[in-house]
Amino acid sequence: MNHSIQIQKLTLLLHNKTTVLSTQNLLQIHAQLITAGLHSDHTWLLPLFQLCSSNPSTLHHATSIFTHAQQPNTPTLHTMILRHASEANPLHAISSFKAMQRMKPNTPLDDPFIYASLIKACNKLSAIREGKSIHCHILRLGFDCNVNVLNTLVHFYSNSASLIGYACCLFDRIPERTIVTVNCMVSGYVKNKLFDMGLDLFNGVLSGCYGLSLKPNHVTLVILISGCAEFGGFSVGELLHSYCCKVGLSLRNEVCNALMDLYAKLGRMGDAARVFHEMPERDLVSWNTMIAGYAKNNNCGKALTLFKEMRIGNVGYDRVSLIGLISACANTRDLDTGKMVHGYIKASGTEATVPVGTALINMYSKCGLIDFARRVFDELPAENIASWNSMIHGYVECGHFCEALRLFNLIKCRKLIPDEVTMLGLISACRNSEELYHGVHIHSYIESSDHLNGNIFLSNALIDMYAKCGCMTQAKAVFDKMPEKDVVSWTSIIVGHAINGEGKEALVAFQQMNAEKIEPNSVTFIGVLLACDHAGLIEDGRNLYDTMCKVYDIEPRIEHCGCIVDMHARAGMLEEAQEFVKNMPVEPNAVVWRMLINACRVHGNFTMGLSLASGLKELSTLRGPEDHVISSNFFAEAGRWSDVLRARSSMVVQKAPKVAGKSSILDATT
Repeated sequence: MNHSIQIQKLTLLLHNKTTVLSTQNLLQIHAQLITAGLHSDHTWLLPLFQLCSSNPSTLHHATSIFTHAQQPNTPTLHTMILRHASEANPLHAISSFKAMQRMKPNTPLDDPFIYASLIKACNKLSAIREGKSIHCHILRLGFDCNVNVLNTLVHFYSNSASLIGYACCLFDRIPERTIVTVNCMVSGYVKNKLFDMGLDLFNGVLSGCYGLSLKPNHVTLVILISGCAEFGGFSVGELLHSYCCKVGLSLRNEVCNALMDLYAKLGRMGDAARVFHEMPERDLVSWNTMIAGYAKNNNCGKALTLFKEMRIGNVGYDRVSLIGLISACANTRDLDTGKMVHGYIKASGTEATVPVGTALINMYSKCGLIDFARRVFDELPAENIASWNSMIHGYVECGHFCEALRLFNLIKCRKLIPDEVTMLGLISACRNSEELYHGVHIHSYIESSDHLNGNIFLSNALIDMYAKCGCMTQAKAVFDKMPEKDVVSWTSIIVGHAINGEGKEALVAFQQMNAEKIEPNSVTFIGVLLACDHAGLIEDGRNLYDTMCKVYDIEPRIEHCGCIVDMHARAGMLEEAQEFVKNMPVEPNAVVWRMLINACRVHGNFTMGLSLASGLKELSTLRGPEDHVISSNFFAEAGRWSDVLRARSSMVVQKAPKVAGKSSILDATT
């Protein structure tokens, strides 16, 4: 009798669709099924499984039920695949599908939505082989005419640079494309840095190439506007903004947030603020985007004001809001506001998560308070590599290179897995400390690691490190071993040769770079001009400067001009150097004037030197201690002792200490 009543109660609980059961209730029901000997009966198991799989918190328990079922039936498999594909563990969806293939090889799933879910799972896992295999099942079953399946396949293939050609073929063969199909394709183009092709597809939709009924929606615009910051630039963004206004999409929150992010990344905070204030309704993303924009553009005051407005308006905040605010303090070195934000986090009881903690470490490091940064670090979970990375880079920021390297030993002791960011910080520590022994050790560790070896960013950093430590043989060895080289790789080796006095080798590397069809950038030309400067290759230097301006349309910076001035000055071509300074496209700085004055002293041109030294003190922007020193030294060599006394007296009055020399040209290459 009791057994019968128990069965009735279980039946009521398992089949009552309106009852919401807690995790504990579900576990209790499962225990009663086991006690009653019903845990292997699919009549009971399937409803329990469906209840568990419908709740994300008990999805793992549903997996356990599925795993222990002796003969899971088709509805159970369907549920497993769908639930896991849509939740955070897509691997289980693919495993469930393979399990069904093994148990019922002649009973294929007849629901196209299942296959769309499997493709989504493969996409999340970047499981290309499994995705292609499932595509074969789709073709065999004739589901390749289903719009949902086709859209999922286009999205899957377009996410990979090596497979985007498949996506294009699928897209071209679809008889009736929806806007979802178009959005999948546009998203793939943007992700794979093919922004122009995405824009062409958008224009094709507008011109009716894919049917007059097909129109872009807000998702299309968000994808393209987001891509503009990196690929399209301001003019394209403005045109897209105008289109949004024309078709009434400019009032959508998603579009406005994308526009604000674009304008902020392009440094146009006025335009971003206009969009923000014109929004009929703002969500948390809108506020966070503006705060992050002010942080990026070094306007801590505006970011803080906006955060205060959020609090007054009872707008909730999240960790993204706090990270944006802390980043603003870090970028502007506003320690007082940074401490105030940190205090607010503690007072409000907000949990100091790893992202917030790393932002605080970065802020204190940039403000020079490395001890404060270490205290924050010590309060964070030790098993998260992100906090270690932040602390390593903080030590490098403050010049505590040995402390950064010591952290690496602790990382290995705790058996944490360093990533690319970890190694870049450690390589920077070795480069700045010129500790070649530690650099070799870091290099060896990278080569022994499967997930780090061959990383192009780390290889570039190693080339730079060896070059700065004066070990060009090792730098060249790293460079030669790289399977693929980008503009940074070539620039690093060129600059390395230049700073180590190997001018001809730098020019040979530059010629090889051109032969490989790698387009040089502004820093590349600093390297080759520096090489010409040190090697006395004046004619080559002039030609390269002209090539930079006329062929590559690169706007000269003060570092490029400094190389040309120094090149002429070293060779005693003082009049040519002075003429170049007069016609420079940028205003000459103190370093350029010092080059000329020092060259006049070396080559004995006291007339020009005295004129320059006398004029130096007239320039309002050139009043540093170095200017007084160079002037007084020149006056001394010319025997003008009264001018020497005036220059030295001026230093005493201004209390200007002489600082150590530093090359602005070399700074530009780091």
